[in-house]
Amino acid sequence: MSKSVNRSRWSIVVLACGGAALVAAFVLGPAALLRGRYPQFQDQSVMSELLGRGLVEYWGSGVRTYPPGLAEMVDYWFEWHAIKIVISVLLTVVLGLLAATLWRRSLTAGAGYVVAAATTTVLSLFSVFLTVLNIQSTVAPVVALLPMLSADKADGRAAQSLIENGVQSGDTRPPLLELLTQVEHYNWAVIVATAVVIAVVGTGTVIAYRRHRSSDGAHRRMFVILGSLGAVMTIATALLFIAAVVAVVDPGAALLDAVGL
Repeated sequence: MSKSVNRSRWSIVVLACGGAALVAAFVLGPAALLRGRYPQFQDQSVMSELLGRGLVEYWGSGVRTYPPGLAEMVDYWFEWHAIKIVISVLLTVVLGLLAATLWRRSLTAGAGYVVAAATTTVLSLFSVFLTVLNIQSTVAPVVALLPMLSADKADGRAAQSLIENGVQSGDTRPPLLELLTQVEHYNWAVIVATAVVIAVVGTGTVIAYRRHRSSDGAHRRMFVILGSLGAVMTIATALLFIAAVVAVVDPGAALLDAVGL
């Protein structure tokens, strides 16, 4: 019994350390890994200026292909979010294992383990959201870049004005059509990803509620908490799903929203 408890404690320590390392990697990793290849994009204020300039040039090109400067920025942002997908998936796995270990300990230990298990479960669900958002940004990195446009910079204001006038006038210029297509891809990625999350988490929630009826004591408490957290996650994901559907139906409005208009 003592050996089992010790193994459980060591598992908790190792998984907690692994989770902390992955959080640090999520925050610092992409910039560190890409600094050598894309040194010009390490300052976000510089990225904002380059983005505005690139979009103005793109608009004037009259073609759907990005100009070299903007294309390089899109490649950088794709790789940035692809790295974050890998890290967030690993973080979800580690936090899920840690939560499972803590829940097992909570069945025979004090309330502190229940709080720790519930908190870790929330963090693991949040990491699922991070994965979805980074999948979205990897599918259409140019759209994920658009919120960086700054009205404080001349090129940023010009790019916002060109996009706004184009959307409102029903312009059929190839650059605008490409941006609208990317907005649709951006939101279709969310629709697919959230549909999977809703199916998985929703199923888990139903199972948890069914099991709590036939359980008692610590098991019943565990299933009630898991079912409640799963229900909240399902509702939040469903709202994200609905927002993405609305954006696909009206990509013009979604594009204006992305550039802050």
